[in-house]
This record gives sequence, structure tokens and C-alpha cells, in this order.
Amino acid sequence: MKFFLTFLFVFTLFLSNGGSEFQKSFPTETYNEVLDRAPEYYLLEWKSGTRLLKKKADLFIEVDSFDAQEVAAMINEKEDPVLYASDIATPVCADGECKLMHIRLYWTLLGEYAGFDTYPELPLTKHDHDEFQKADYEKLHKLLTDDKSVLKRRKLDQLVEKPIMRNVNGVDALSGATVAEVKESVVSGALYSCYVAWHLAHGNIRDKIRAYTLSILNTDMLMGMLYSQNTSYQLFALKGMDPSQFIEHHSQLVQIFKTAVPLVRSIIAKELPDKYRNSPDLQKPFWEVFSEIDIGSRSLLLRHLESAPPFVPDIVSTKLGALTKNQMTVFLEFLSPKKHTPELLKNLRSFADSESEAYSYLVKNYLEEQEQ
Repeated sequence: MKFFLTFLFVFTLFLSNGGSEFQKSFPTETYNEVLDRAPEYYLLEWKSGTRLLKKKADLFIEVDSFDAQEVAAMINEKEDPVLYASDIATPVCADGECKLMHIRLYWTLLGEYAGFDTYPELPLTKHDHDEFQKADYEKLHKLLTDDKSVLKRRKLDQLVEKPIMRNVNGVDALSGATVAEVKESVVSGALYSCYVAWHLAHGNIRDKIRAYTLSILNTDMLMGMLYSQNTSYQLFALKGMDPSQFIEHHSQLVQIFKTAVPLVRSIIAKELPDKYRNSPDLQKPFWEVFSEIDIGSRSLLLRHLESAPPFVPDIVSTKLGALTKNQMTVFLEFLSPKKHTPELLKNLRSFADSESEAYSYLVKNYLEEQEQ
């Protein structure tokens, strides 16, 4: 029955468009087997020389009520997946007319949207057969990167003013002006295409891909995520690493700590006392960038003062200007004469004598109390 319905839809398109849509539904240029360049619109980094091959993964995405299409793993020379891809051909209907939308979608190893390719001979179109321009494709890409888009919370008929529903060739067709809430985020004249593409990219295929990745996850894949610039990859890797890997990949963790978003940095900060308990010198680079990281991460580091290596107070004392009032209080309360070193006292006195530091008086009060 499913095959018959699919055939009926395609045959109807053939009759209503003089066969042109049917002929174009099978592009002469595809990206099915090999990917040796970055997708046209892409979120991840692409290393020069990368060559990915298509491999079946027993994953399928439901593209419409008629059919489900394959989602393949794009594997590297080690036969590990790097991306997942699906060549989508699905009907898009608006204003009483239906056309096939052709697009190749990519997902990350965790099932998140990674990008898309178009077919050169089958450009996406808007109302009145106007083809997407470069700015339209860029806008679609920006929309698809937003996994919290309003499109997630609204049904299609809630995104148009006074919608008129028609049934064309057995498929619902929608006509109406786009509501202001989403007008700026979708491609003008292509609401239906944007809506369909977004739900394909962010639908239940995400959980299926993630589950598949977890079922075949190995050390190379995990470390590939750690060395990626993708925040989700970094978080995933940090939560999956064992203590020995924290030691082995110390340099990369230091680099991530310097440049990552606060959420990723906070995971590393929380792990410092446990993962580097027996290697205190490895903690030093993290404390040395104390003044360069966000306030929240600084507070997390200060919570570890009691278990920190002996050299840490000296390091923090060179960066007192970065502390908030509360952080300064925490640091000074931690100090005691037993922890005083010549370097520490020198830095404290220099800060206390500064007329430009807002919290110099706190340090001055501390030193005066110690001298009593």
C-alpha cells in the first residue's frame, strides 16, 4: 500500500508538471558515495584531505507520510563514523502546488544538525518557482542551527495568518501570510520548506543517531570529539574520559580550558582535584589562566583551594585584580600564616597599596589583622 501511494504521488506530479518534476527527481550529480570536501553549509571544522565514504547504518528518517529514507554513516579511513547523511526528497506543498524538495542533510555523531548540501540541478524554490539565492540558503542554515526555534513549538497552521488548507494530490497544501513571530527567521516565500527541513533535521532521528553512535563508540571516536571545537562534542568527551585519559591528553584539556565556553570549562574545573590529585604540577596551567576565564569558573576553582597544590595561593595572589568582592573574601579567608610565602606577602602588600583597585582595602584589612 505504501509503495502504491508513493507511486501515485510521483505519477501525479509527472502528469501535472509535464514530466519535468519526475525527470528532475533523480539528479545527475549526487554526493551519495564519497564526501571529500566540506558541505556547502556546515557547522563543524573540516580538515584538509578528509575523505569520507558512505556506509549503511540501519538508520531511517521518516520524510513524509509515504516513505522513510536511509540515513547513512559517513566513515573515515578507520571506518569510524564522522558524520551521518541522508539524501532527502520530499513533497513541499503551498498555495495549491506541490513540488519535491531535494536536500542532503548532515548530522553530528550525537545526532545534532551539522549542515546541508544542495543538488546543483535541483535548487530549492520559493513561491512562483523563484529559486533560492545564496542569502536564502544562508538563512535556512542559520534557522537549522537553532534547535530551539519557534518552529519546534508551533504547528504549521499556527505560523500563518488565516490559513487556508487545501488537499492537493493527497497532500495538505497551506496558503497564507507568515506570522511576524517567525517571519524574520524563515526564508521569505518558503515557510513550508523551512518548516519541513527544520523538523527533518531536529526530529526523532536525533535520538536514533545518538543511540547508534553509543553502540559503536570507541576511543578514537571519543578523542576525536575531545579535539573538536564543537561544544557538545567536548562535553560528551569530558564525561566519558577515564582518569588516565585526563593525564594523557592534559595539553588539550588546558587548551580547551582557555578557549571553551563556560559550561565546558566548569566541567574541567570540577574535575581538577580528582583527576590530578597525584599529579599536582599538572594543575598549574589551569590556575595560571585564572584571570582570563569567566567569573563562574574562577569561583569553581576557588572552591578547590583546600585541596589545591601549595603553589596555588602564590599564583592567585598575582591575579587579585580579577577577583570579585566575594571571591576576594573567599581567598583571604582561606589564607593563614602557615600559607604565607615571601612571594605571597609581596603580592598582597602591593595590591593593598594600590589606589586603583576597588578591593584593595580588603587585602589591607587582612594584612593589618595578621600583624596584630
